[in-house]
Amino acid sequence: MMFMLFGISSSVYAQSTEQRIVTGIVADESGTTLPGAAVTVKGTKTAALTNAEGKYSILVPSNASVLVFSYVGMTSQEITVGSKDVVNVGLVSSTSTLSDVVVIGYGTLRKSELTSSISSVSQKDLKNLPVAGIDQALQGKVAGVTIANNGGQPGGGVSVRIRGLTKVGDNNEPLYVIDGVPMGAKSTSLEQNFLGGGSGQTGQSVLATLNPADIETIDILKDASAQAIYGARGANGVVLINTKRGKANQGKISYDSYVGMAEIPKKLSVMNLRQNAEYMNSLVGEIRAVPGSGLDSIGEFRDPSLLGTGTDWQDEIYRRGFTQSHQLAFSGGSEKTQFYFSGGYLEQEGTLIKTGFERVTLRANVDHQATKWLKTGITTSLSRSDQQIGLSDGFDAVTSTVLYNSPATPVRDINGNFISQNVIGGSTFGNPNNPVALASLRDVTNQTSKAFGTVYADINIIEGLVLRSEGNFDFSLSNDKAFQPFIQNETTKAIILSPSRLREQRNNSLYWALKNYASYNKTFSKHNIGATLGHEAQRSKYDYINANRNDLVLNLPSLNAGDAGLTQGIGAGAGIWSMESVFARLNYTYDNRYAISGTVRRDGSSTFGDGHKWGTFPAVSASWTVSNESFLKDNKYLNYLKFRAGYGEVGGQDAGGANLYSANITLFGTAPFGAGGLPSNVANPFITWESIVTYNGGVDVTTWNKKLEFSLDVYKKVTTDMLLATQVEAFSGLGTAWNDIQTPRTNDGKMTNTGFDIGLTSYNIQKDDFSWKTNIVFSRYKNVLNSMNKPEATITGMFDEYGTKSLVTLSQQGRPFGAFYGYVTDGLFRSQEELNNGVDYGLSIAPGSLWLGDVRFKDLNGDNVVNDQDVTVIGNPNPDFTYGFTNTFSWKGVDLSVFLYGSQGGNIFNYSRRQTESLSSAYNNQLTTVLNRYSASNPDGDMPRYNQWHNNNSRISDRYIEDASYLRIQNVALGFSLPKSLINKVKVNNARFYLSVQNLYTFTNYSGYDPELGAMNNNVRFMNIDNGHYPVPRTFTLGTNIEF
Repeated sequence: MMFMLFGISSSVYAQSTEQRIVTGIVADESGTTLPGAAVTVKGTKTAALTNAEGKYSILVPSNASVLVFSYVGMTSQEITVGSKDVVNVGLVSSTSTLSDVVVIGYGTLRKSELTSSISSVSQKDLKNLPVAGIDQALQGKVAGVTIANNGGQPGGGVSVRIRGLTKVGDNNEPLYVIDGVPMGAKSTSLEQNFLGGGSGQTGQSVLATLNPADIETIDILKDASAQAIYGARGANGVVLINTKRGKANQGKISYDSYVGMAEIPKKLSVMNLRQNAEYMNSLVGEIRAVPGSGLDSIGEFRDPSLLGTGTDWQDEIYRRGFTQSHQLAFSGGSEKTQFYFSGGYLEQEGTLIKTGFERVTLRANVDHQATKWLKTGITTSLSRSDQQIGLSDGFDAVTSTVLYNSPATPVRDINGNFISQNVIGGSTFGNPNNPVALASLRDVTNQTSKAFGTVYADINIIEGLVLRSEGNFDFSLSNDKAFQPFIQNETTKAIILSPSRLREQRNNSLYWALKNYASYNKTFSKHNIGATLGHEAQRSKYDYINANRNDLVLNLPSLNAGDAGLTQGIGAGAGIWSMESVFARLNYTYDNRYAISGTVRRDGSSTFGDGHKWGTFPAVSASWTVSNESFLKDNKYLNYLKFRAGYGEVGGQDAGGANLYSANITLFGTAPFGAGGLPSNVANPFITWESIVTYNGGVDVTTWNKKLEFSLDVYKKVTTDMLLATQVEAFSGLGTAWNDIQTPRTNDGKMTNTGFDIGLTSYNIQKDDFSWKTNIVFSRYKNVLNSMNKPEATITGMFDEYGTKSLVTLSQQGRPFGAFYGYVTDGLFRSQEELNNGVDYGLSIAPGSLWLGDVRFKDLNGDNVVNDQDVTVIGNPNPDFTYGFTNTFSWKGVDLSVFLYGSQGGNIFNYSRRQTESLSSAYNNQLTTVLNRYSASNPDGDMPRYNQWHNNNSRISDRYIEDASYLRIQNVALGFSLPKSLINKVKVNNARFYLSVQNLYTFTNYSGYDPELGAMNNNVRFMNIDNGHYPVPRTFTLGTNIEF
């Protein structure tokens, strides 16, 4: 190479022409390294790309050489080499998000090279959100992902659906992969039926043990062409979470903290004492009109104007909850060793008394370049969480009984003792279970200790070829306790809680995986090739043991406190599954214009029998970056245009039990004929993998001088060979009410989800002192259960209400899954003619039977009889679409973000109204809506009449179906960063303070606490059902982020 330099000495000339190697690291403005960044010597063809750690090495001709650093979506920089041998550079983001390096599973890829549907979220998108689990923070941030809190219980479960339901089983949650460790996100549950809670249970999110402040990036694999690399475990979608890591020569100490207060956003309008007295007085004549029935005006109630408001049970049961979070992190390192250490503490008091969540976390991420060819590292997370749980979503739940307990009953008597019921004028008021006593005296807890992590070694075989050997582990130990003491009023000896009960359970789980895979990346001329080939073995084992005692002699929460002669129960169980897999992926890109990717994975699972253990899951996708074609290049109106198309298949193995390809035995210790065993299921050795196929087409556009980015994906997801329980005739003795012997599972069902996702980002204003950015996401899908093992087959959701089962949801062929099922109302009976000429309800026509003001139902089959043959679909829990809308402003050191989230369409089954608008007891409280009930003096009332004589009016019907639509101001955050000229004097790099409000206000027509309901206990058969729901709180927080 020739150099022409004039006006310098020959010695300097000789020095300047000496070639040498220059190395360095390319990172973004936050210090995150940038794999795949281009480094070129200006004016020459000499170029290099940074590796996975953002490092590069390039041959430069002379000291006068200029290096040009560029990365898609970043502003290029030019730096003169001079005498430096190491040149590190930090690139500043331009407006384009194409700069993101996306984790795709067993590797990374620049977003500009993607062929599949993958969405990314960074730590900047998750700040200011006071949540225990990162799944809650993703709500409204990602198109195609529908997220709903299952309740306001601190640390509680969240329903996450990626492009709708995938299967009919309980587990439709995505696979979470945290630093390479896969975690199924099925919530752990603490069943409280033992305490008389009906079907109400509480779930805890598995992600509640992960500190959100440790997270660096999140990538969501939404279509099967991206999910296929995870095979069967990726059937419901995959969420890849990478935690923070240290950067070479970039030591920092950071402290993040917030404190706050939470409250329920609203109270429901139930009658106060004066209204309740007026209501009772108005019933006297109506009840006395029925022979054999009577109600007298009670002395204290005869003149309601003399009464106060009575007990406000909602004020007694709900409180303002304190919350706080603190995290201290250290990161940095040398060229050889980088580290990230953190410790965090979170405390959340629930808005329901005696509920809360407390968590301590420790994290250590270390990477070490042992030699030029060997890199090793370890990622470890330790956590301990303590959760206090309040019973909700059940018939004995305090969140239910608080609404219909009488305002005439005080919480305590003058001596401070709890009162269960209050006798006034010879009449008994109040529910036998005092809600405050239930919540205060019961002790329901979950303690979980968890450790998970990764140990790896990367071996550089040759340039571009890396062999990784990786081990993953996940160990969890949890202790569950549900305790109820025996309590009676010391003065009256009235029973408050009885009997004393205790249930304890120990749960252990251990997961491990071994992965060995090779990755090859090579760029030559206009061609870029990436290939991955690997093997993986996984094993998961769990076991539990529980014991319960009744009538504890010492009334203490100890299993030793019971009398050995009294009833006790002991249970235990265990399970194990294993999987072996091989996988391969090949990516090819030509001239940054045409890209194609192919993936195949073959899984062998212990879930299935011989001859059916193995499943093969292929995928292929391609993209065309039209904007890089010569006819569109440098077009000032269209900066970027890419079309994508993909096909992929993944498998499902959720068979609803263990080893159902063979017959299992249930052992019993006592029976009239002695101890023995009973088959628990009918075997089917031929069951095999479910198949989930996704077709996806997408387009990505950047226009208007890179100020507007638009993404659209259209998809169809088809699940076939679904594993379903065979429905047989009752005389077979299988699948009966007790379900002692389960019917065989078969591969017979089919379900389809079709929809589209839209993402829009607008950089409205980008100036030195002021910026304004808008993000919009929009998701719509339609779910249909196409077929089951026979046309008339159904999947039911039954509520067990004190031994009486009620059909609430019914899924059948051609309908959306989890549809609400019941009678269709047709107004009220308002004339004698309507009664006389109406259809047969199985009741006589009389005031004590079917009468004016009772609910009319439609005779759908036209047989002039209203019975269970007239029930039909009355609602759909699935929304028509969901959307998120975020505006972010910054002005000098001030930043403001406003995030709105909405859900349009779909229905809610407000089951609580069957109690709070039952109009069947003079002594239970009701919602104020019943004050406009039908009566002789109010014949135009829109509520049914008072009726204590039959349950016609409370049939499961569309009377309780409501619109689930809402728009919520989800988060508003205002922050202020101190000037660097001030904080640098005390060696502080950044200092920011902020105030945020979560769940500020909800616009909705729903009459309950909160239209965001999720799935009760994460069971997809009970979606959007409100049966005493724990409302999601409004939270005010004040926080700080400080970095040294």
